[in-house]
Amino acid sequence: MNKQIQCSYCTKKLCFVGDLSQAPNFCPSKLHPGLMAEAKEKLKDPEKRRMAQDVARTWKDYGKLTRVEETVLYARLRGFKKLGLAFCVGLSQEAELFTNLLINEGFEVVSVCCMCGALSSDDVGLPEEDKIVPGFRQPMCNPIGQASVLDDCGCELNIMLGLCVGDDTLFIKHSQAPVTILAVKDRVLAHNPLGALYTSRHIYTRLKTKRPKKVEDQS
Repeated sequence: MNKQIQCSYCTKKLCFVGDLSQAPNFCPSKLHPGLMAEAKEKLKDPEKRRMAQDVARTWKDYGKLTRVEETVLYARLRGFKKLGLAFCVGLSQEAELFTNLLINEGFEVVSVCCMCGALSSDDVGLPEEDKIVPGFRQPMCNPIGQASVLDDCGCELNIMLGLCVGDDTLFIKHSQAPVTILAVKDRVLAHNPLGALYTSRHIYTRLKTKRPKKVEDQS
């Protein structure tokens, strides 16, 4: 029977130090050595190699820089001059602050709000019963439009700030420029989605985070 790859249940993570000798049976390095070799081979491509090197360079300040600062550092290491910012209308203040920061750091910035194009749920034929308030206009995000505008403006790196689940997927799918994420949307937890996992052992939690009984210990 094929083993289900499940790094989540590996207790050692010795791949971090380069040791695969004690890899569990569900380790992807053990089950798919060909894919791992192919991925390593792809890093010989000059552009991919430079991208990976610049990521590695950010580790020199590991644990010292915020994600905002790391984003600035990575863009500078990559030699990018023009950055795109795709942001949620609900994070407009944060978008303005971040735009100011990027400009002050010497970058040219193009920022596009999720409401660009003034779309509504009617544009995708959403049934009335699925609307928040049936019979009324329900605004809709336009991540495809955001990606198109930023690419058309020649942005070399697109940064996502707070796009909704699914809208972020559409943005990444359609962006021609490479994409990084500054922050994600979580309306309930002040845009800190991991908070739901950190508090999942609370007696009142709605999340089921205990290991399923059907999961076999293959380590």
